[in-house]
Amino acid sequence: MTLDRRNFLRQATGGLAALALMPEMEAMIPPPLADTVKIGVIGTGHRGNQALDELATMEGAEVVAIADVDKGRRKRGAKRAPDATVYESGAELLAAGGVDAIILATPTHLHRELAMAALKQGLPVYCEAPLAHTVEESKALVDEVGAQDNLFAAGFTARSSPLYIRARNIYRSGAARGLVSMRSHWRKRISWREMAPTAARETALNWKLDPKRSAGIEGEVGSHHIHTLEWITGKNAIQVSGWGDIRAWKDRRRVPDSVQLEYLFEDDVRLQQELTLASSLGGNEMQILGSHGSFRLAGRYAWLFKESDSATQGWEVYARRERFHEDEGFVLLANATKLAEQGKPDTNLGMAESELYFSLHSFLSKVIEGGDADCSAADALPATLAGIAAQQAVASGSTVTLNAEV
Repeated sequence: MTLDRRNFLRQATGGLAALALMPEMEAMIPPPLADTVKIGVIGTGHRGNQALDELATMEGAEVVAIADVDKGRRKRGAKRAPDATVYESGAELLAAGGVDAIILATPTHLHRELAMAALKQGLPVYCEAPLAHTVEESKALVDEVGAQDNLFAAGFTARSSPLYIRARNIYRSGAARGLVSMRSHWRKRISWREMAPTAARETALNWKLDPKRSAGIEGEVGSHHIHTLEWITGKNAIQVSGWGDIRAWKDRRRVPDSVQLEYLFEDDVRLQQELTLASSLGGNEMQILGSHGSFRLAGRYAWLFKESDSATQGWEVYARRERFHEDEGFVLLANATKLAEQGKPDTNLGMAESELYFSLHSFLSKVIEGGDADCSAADALPATLAGIAAQQAVASGSTVTLNAEV
């Protein structure tokens, strides 16, 4: 976060004295990195450019090199990192050296090769999630990472989010009591298809639409929800079934643009999940329904809805409340202070930064100071495999049991 943005938050909450009354709010404003990290970003497509945007606002994060095999993407990346040396491939970037860490945002099926090349050079790696597109590649990457002694962080971002950490702590304190069921949806009107001047380049760019190179929307998107819900609840998914179809993009693609999944978790808990590229209504959200309280998680925002007969934990007295139709929820961000009673401006209902920002910041902090990744390769494996299994369930029309060894 830049100093201007930090100062804005201080002013909006009444200055430094107000921040002192909000210790949890301080955790929402990461400090500058303790030192400068020279970063190489491999892959400057949509997610890579998101990473570049976040790094540009982060004190101490210096992007000195970027790489992509696509000329158009290289140009877009260079606009976001104008001082970086531009390379035509990840291999070229790694061969040139001069970086302290690698952010890997290539297509999923290329993760393993490039991650291992970087790790073998002694470079810490932040690898976008999921880990890989097949069971074999995913397990091989985990084994190979385990044989190295370098930092490897997987891009399942919930574990670095102060908001989701807070939600997890409140859940684990018993706020939900009995786990009833879970819901999640990701809806975004976008085709995933990209145009290119040659057929070969178009094929390469549209890897997400190729079931041989992609785990589909089930793996590329749905696995992030699975990881978050397993991490918060402590329950593991054990089987999945589902349905999928092409509802909007009739362009001869071979993967569904819309799927509906049902996961069976431990203790006979069910998750209903909807993922679609055909409609944007509702955006990105997860729900954890409990007998005493239910959680609603939506990126930078989260709420707890308590049943009328549930016990009070104390912090609710000062928490901001919001109404959704007939339901009233407590805002889980650290606005649970007496500031509301003092009439201070209420600008902190959501995190000031994205989940990706916190995830990258945590990774770079550990590059400087040492420590384990928030989400290791082993941590990322179960959700990666769950997404792959979901794609298989949709394609086969059958129920797929998840690997009991993971």
